Amino acid sequence: MKCAFCGYEYDESEGKQGCGGCPGGCHSIHCPRCNYKNPLEAGLIKSIKKIIAKKDQHKGAPK
Repeated sequence: MKCAFCGYEYDESEGKQGCGGCPGGCHSIHCPRCNYKNPLEAGLIKSIKKIIAKKDQHKGAPK
């Protein structure tokens, strides 16, 4: 995912989940670089990124 504040690209597992300061619980990922609160990526977006990554891998494969 990409931080909307500083532009740093990171995997969701690298970010801090749940700051504990939000009423009802934090449902965001905090950037590991600047701690900006980014919303979770929707499942549809994750699926599209996986499809694109697979297509990119196939383009680089020798024919």
